[in-house]
Amino acid sequence: MKIGFGKSDITPRVGVQLAGFGPFRNRHSNGIRDNLWARAIAFEHEEQKVVIVSCDLTGVVINITETVREIVSRETGIFSGAIMVTCTHTHSAPATGTYIGWGEADPPYLEVLPDRIAKACIDALKGLEEAELSHAEVPCEGIGVN
Repeated sequence: MKIGFGKSDITPRVGVQLAGFGPFRNRHSNGIRDNLWARAIAFEHEEQKVVIVSCDLTGVVINITETVREIVSRETGIFSGAIMVTCTHTHSAPATGTYIGWGEADPPYLEVLPDRIAKACIDALKGLEEAELSHAEVPCEGIGVN
């Protein structure tokens, strides 16, 4: 099995509207404490490749995912259906969709976002190398409450 990793900065400019914390709040970013990232992991096994990319965003609409898939597929030859775009669902990220009242998306940001997400995926595919995958679970009590 081969595994590769990629990471790309998806931090928007200061001043964009943020999604989350209730509708019609009109929240705008006023600075950058931590950058937002698209982090990708690629797997190859028996000549089959898949990529999962996680973005520090509340969510993305389907046309962003489709554009990311198109770019990555064109640049690497991977089947577009083998690319999964997911989000951490942070409420301190820019609005990216058509969620009424939850912040207006910034058109210049939306224009560059798919390329930035795709870069993480492409880097993960370029970085594929032999690896061993394992899994472990440990209890982690007292950290958070829902």
